[in-house]
Amino acid sequence: MSWSPYRAERYLDYPAVEAWCRQLAQEFPAWVRLEEVGRTREERAIWLLQIGGQQAQTDEGPSLWLDAGTHASEWTGISAALYTVSRWIERLRDGDETLARWLAHQRILVMPCISPDGYQALHEGAPYLRSSLRPPKEGESRVGLEPSDLDKDGVVRWMRWKHPAGPFVIDPTLPMWMRHRTLDDDPEDAFFFCSEGHFLNWDGVCWSAAPLRHGIDLNRNFPGHWMPTSMFGMDAGSYALSEQESRAVVDTFARFPSICGGLTFHTYTGCILTQPYRQDSPLKEDDIRLMEELAKDATQGTDYRVIRVYPDFMYDPKRPTTGVWSDTMTVIFGVPGYTVEFWDPFKEAGIDLAQPAAFFRQPEPEKLRPVIEHFSQDPQAVRPWDPFDHPQLGPVEIGGIDYMRTIRNPPEALLQRECDRGYRMAERLRKALPQIHLETRLHSEGELKHLQVILENRGFLPTSALQRGEDIGASPGVSVRLQMPESARSLRSPLEQSLHHLDGWGQSRVNEARHQLYASLPARGQRDLAEWWLYGTGEITVHWIAGRAGRGQMKISI
Repeated sequence: MSWSPYRAERYLDYPAVEAWCRQLAQEFPAWVRLEEVGRTREERAIWLLQIGGQQAQTDEGPSLWLDAGTHASEWTGISAALYTVSRWIERLRDGDETLARWLAHQRILVMPCISPDGYQALHEGAPYLRSSLRPPKEGESRVGLEPSDLDKDGVVRWMRWKHPAGPFVIDPTLPMWMRHRTLDDDPEDAFFFCSEGHFLNWDGVCWSAAPLRHGIDLNRNFPGHWMPTSMFGMDAGSYALSEQESRAVVDTFARFPSICGGLTFHTYTGCILTQPYRQDSPLKEDDIRLMEELAKDATQGTDYRVIRVYPDFMYDPKRPTTGVWSDTMTVIFGVPGYTVEFWDPFKEAGIDLAQPAAFFRQPEPEKLRPVIEHFSQDPQAVRPWDPFDHPQLGPVEIGGIDYMRTIRNPPEALLQRECDRGYRMAERLRKALPQIHLETRLHSEGELKHLQVILENRGFLPTSALQRGEDIGASPGVSVRLQMPESARSLRSPLEQSLHHLDGWGQSRVNEARHQLYASLPARGQRDLAEWWLYGTGEITVHWIAGRAGRGQMKISI
């Protein structure tokens, strides 16, 4: 079977994702390399796509990182990663010379699905789970309702049954919806309302929820400010990188010192999340502002918001968000790392959430009902309440929305629109990477030759990606080295010279030049030079390293 572009017409399960990636690499070997970088508990491969010409794949220039599927239920991210890769490959196939020149010396690294076990389980009808299939901790007793697809329709929906102690009643104007019970409601109209499922180790009396079977949140298991934590019944793992999937991500990322920026795809809010992640952020203010400015540029052409995690995307304002992958990219590696939250079901229903993260913890019922009403108009998204003979409870009703294709992810008819936004952001971030221009000047003065090697950065980002990368030594340095023939010598100057990191033009938005009325030149700037006085004859090789912007060489004759 030959490779076909992915148009985001439908969600793919993991075998289909793997097959698509293999076919892509087989059909475009000059541009695509597929590598297995890890294995899951269930022995599924975690794949990395390297997109770039053969020179780019030997670490010639800067790289862009893109990943998805940290959270198994966030299918849109996997689709957006494949769609974005597909758009780039189609452009190469159709002769886009500008992109081909860029990829000849630069590279895009794509990890399309970080949690394949959980992703595939959900495609096979498993109830909602956050990330991987890490089993319950040894000795942990699980008692209570466990969500499951009782009626075998392929979707875990809602379940309700009448009881005078129930905390919900039917909304008479929207029978699909269950509203909170009030003191004025008749007890005879009361219901218990929960996920469709069955009771584990049930005593025949108590109606309570069981702890999650798979409670790990991989996006709390990364090194950035990791600490033991629990939220919404999920934990951060036993220690940072305790999970096979998160370790594979970090180990792979660390292999490529040329990575200058990264996007990790998630759902849902319709935004891009940026620094800081905490009040006491280790980042300097210039880095925080530079990342925010770049995020604003990246979201051009979409209607996505740019949101600082602190203080505007906090689930609990008293608890900092820890162990997050995008924060790890930035504070551990010194790279601008962003979380893209695709899809806003509330906006789709005409509801604006000013504080979306806070809303998850303290929802407003008057903003929930319109969302259900909106999706109830799509017969493919909902199923009316139907009687069901529960093996433990007796008569109940099962019905409601398909959560995975309405709230957590868009209906398939809207999937391409969301994926296109991801492609636009990735494309704009690609254009923001540092771009190194090398110039040599050679002048003769008698028997001596004066050689100047000038490195210049013409990109938005600096050669360290962020100042953080330079401050903590996470970025390679900047240097120029001469490789001399025996017939030539350098007068006094060492053959290898260290230079300063080169600013990017984007820093003019946050440094001394940010005020156009008082515009000025930066303290350091986008250029630096190394120079030598040489004598003799022969061919010299100039080797240069420009931090995360890559490395290269050129030959000159004296």
